[in-house]
Amino acid sequence: MTKHLSICKKKYLLSSPEMVVPEEYFHIVVEGRYNPEYWLHLLVKSEATLNELDQFLRDIWLECCGHLSQFVIQGVRYVSEMDEDLFDFFGNDRDMNISLADVLGPGTRFHHEYDFGTTTELALRVLSIDRLDGEIKTAIKNDDEEGLDYEDIQILARNEPPLLNCEKCGAAATLVCINCFYDGGGCLCQKCAGEHECGEEMLLPVVNSPRVGMCAYTGR
Repeated sequence: MTKHLSICKKKYLLSSPEMVVPEEYFHIVVEGRYNPEYWLHLLVKSEATLNELDQFLRDIWLECCGHLSQFVIQGVRYVSEMDEDLFDFFGNDRDMNISLADVLGPGTRFHHEYDFGTTTELALRVLSIDRLDGEIKTAIKNDDEEGLDYEDIQILARNEPPLLNCEKCGAAATLVCINCFYDGGGCLCQKCAGEHECGEEMLLPVVNSPRVGMCAYTGR
């Protein structure tokens, strides 16, 4: 996928940057830190902030209960907006109101955490920094099926939903039990879910996200 996207981007590389206003983009790969079968390839304008990237990740993969989140970049924590009484807890950590261009470079690896109780961790890396024709945004939006309207962040590609099988009958699972999922089980089809001993209140839908089966996350 990385090679394919690199070839596609070449159509929009600025061979004569003096003829147009250049737009600088970060090509960022995002993966579940412990479940890399969930991944995104993103094109993010260099002037976008960490706060915008955080909100995008919440919208497409994470948001369930308004939990706190943070990026960790070269040992520095950039924390989402918080109440005054939590500043002492986070010490000298910084907020996310800072542009990607100020904290990232070619090859930078960093990670993101959402929810400091039932934490979903993401691994991110900068594949390249490209000066692209602004028309690439129009081309991407024409193929966008996610419906996320972000001016500075575009989805280049994402994983197909991993196939999870029902632990009882082997059919495609549509639900997960949050009690059993951490032990590697708990995937159930609709029929077998009615017989599961943990009860209906413990079931969440199968979603295409590394936050599947966590907290109260039910997808977008």
